[in-house]
Amino acid sequence: MARLADETPDLALIENRVPSVGHLFRDRVVATPDTDAFLYPEGEEWPVLSWAQTGERAYAMAAGLIELGVQPEERVALACSTRIEWVLVDLAVMCAGA
Repeated sequence: MARLADETPDLALIENRVPSVGHLFRDRVVATPDTDAFLYPEGEEWPVLSWAQTGERAYAMAAGLIELGVQPEERVALACSTRIEWVLVDLAVMCAGA
């Protein structure tokens, strides 16, 4: 439904939203640590990463980004082909708050 230009939006609809994708990710790691998060191709195999393993890798990368000087809300560019490392770095950037 289109909103008229002079209507005020109902801000109560967004008051209790999760603050960021990084928060959603951390909540998921805590809630289902042993559940499969990702399967990815590695040669002829398809290794599995659990949410806990994904969290460990993403948190380590996030700490590295912060150690390198990445600041909250700073932009970070990713240059990578479609692969599991792209997913992990993307999650790390969000966990770092960038």
